[in-house]
Amino acid sequence: MTRAELKAEAKSQLHGNWVWAAFVSLVLVIINAILFGPSINATLKTVNDMNEVMGSSHPESVFNPGIWAGRLLGNSGTGFLSGFFMLSMVITFLAFTEGRKFNFWRSIFSVFTDNRFIPELINYLLSNIFQFLWSLLLVIPGLIKSYSYAMTPYIVSDLVDSGHEVHATTGITESRRLMNGHKWELFVLDLSFIGWIILAWLTLGIGFIWLIPYEQTTKANFYRNLAGDQFRQ
Repeated sequence: MTRAELKAEAKSQLHGNWVWAAFVSLVLVIINAILFGPSINATLKTVNDMNEVMGSSHPESVFNPGIWAGRLLGNSGTGFLSGFFMLSMVITFLAFTEGRKFNFWRSIFSVFTDNRFIPELINYLLSNIFQFLWSLLLVIPGLIKSYSYAMTPYIVSDLVDSGHEVHATTGITESRRLMNGHKWELFVLDLSFIGWIILAWLTLGIGFIWLIPYEQTTKANFYRNLAGDQFRQ
């Protein structure tokens, strides 16, 4: 399916379900902000620390992993928890594209249900560690790897639903394989939402209530179109 077809399919699926989708997204974002609001300050501090390292008068600082780990990992704890909690949105909208609309509470806490907590957590943790290590080689390698690992939570969700055993790097390995030759497609798909993101900010953030479900549904369709049923057999 083309980007236009993926987006059209998302709109069709959301037709008549916008209230549910927007409410779930809004509540997840609010809960995330309340519980993990400090991660915003941590992110800003991380950026500042990166600037300090890059602007250091000691060139060896830039190439010293110990310095990067000490400055960056120390600021990433709440951000990690925040990102993991938001995987509920990924799981919920993947199920939604398959015709399974979770009730409110299951939608909010889906990452903690159906025995998926441990496999999702471990694969999410390791994918973050791997992306961080690649980011030590500067931004581009880290960005490329982020797209290599982008399908990890979807794959883990499928494997758990189908009763398969999920090991520590199962989702990561399969995501790398699945995204081979398709990273650029997902990158361009993400770029195609920039106009909507700008419009959402111009509405003081209100537009995100509709944009988040639209984007999540489109990405879930991207995954299903790419993976098919190979992880559900």
